[in-house]
Amino acid sequence: MEWIKPKGLWISGYFLLMMFLFTRGFYHPFFVLLIGLFLIIVFLKEENRLFGWMIISFFLGNLLLGYMDHFIESFHLSPFLLIMMSQLLLLIPILMISFVVKQFNQEITPYFHRPIFTEEIQLPFKIVFSFKRFVLIFALMAVLFLGITLQFQKDGLHWLPFLLILLFALVNAILDEILWRGILLSKLIRHTSQPIGIVITSIAFGINTTMFGFSVIIYMIYIFLGFMLAFLTVKSRSVLPAMIAHTYVTTILLLNGVMSIPVYYGS
Repeated sequence: MEWIKPKGLWISGYFLLMMFLFTRGFYHPFFVLLIGLFLIIVFLKEENRLFGWMIISFFLGNLLLGYMDHFIESFHLSPFLLIMMSQLLLLIPILMISFVVKQFNQEITPYFHRPIFTEEIQLPFKIVFSFKRFVLIFALMAVLFLGITLQFQKDGLHWLPFLLILLFALVNAILDEILWRGILLSKLIRHTSQPIGIVITSIAFGINTTMFGFSVIIYMIYIFLGFMLAFLTVKSRSVLPAMIAHTYVTTILLLNGVMSIPVYYGS
């Protein structure tokens, strides 16, 4: 049984390199690699050719997203509305990748289903832990931590900003999870292996945050978050738990000021 598919691993590394160059603004070498992918894609087998076209559509979609983002900034809208519209533009690469996948007559993702919690987690020393119990414990801890966070807000709790933060976090999580865990993770697992797919998408997910100017701390948090969300998705065979967890983490980061959006506390 083949554990890692070499060609899938090679094209995954190519994707990571292009992601780094794109997010860091090194556009000349990025476009060289993009054109190179256009030239070599015809020599790939159908399975890897699909992922090659997915990479191309991902970056072309993000380039179009960036153009549209600058376009909507010309409208005289509130800062919060602008940032929400910017989030919705993530539908562009999602739809472009989905179109490519359908052209190859494949399922967009196997993770658009209700979650299954019957899996078990294998710990060291032959310890087996129920995945359902794992999710329940972390859900209770998450609710407790959110309650403590809200209790110790310096300026008190203002419901409108909180609801706007929750709305932003929910939209961001849904679109991110459809793209990263729903589509890209499932295809990377198919083209490489489950561990490699989780690692590649988690690193790429972390790198992707740098294009928004976040700090190194946020970068590391999002790589770790990518691992956890991929783990949840693979174990539950659904993106729904990852969407909920992603919404929670983004909300906590915004409430604690680690990240910020134009929502104001106080009168």
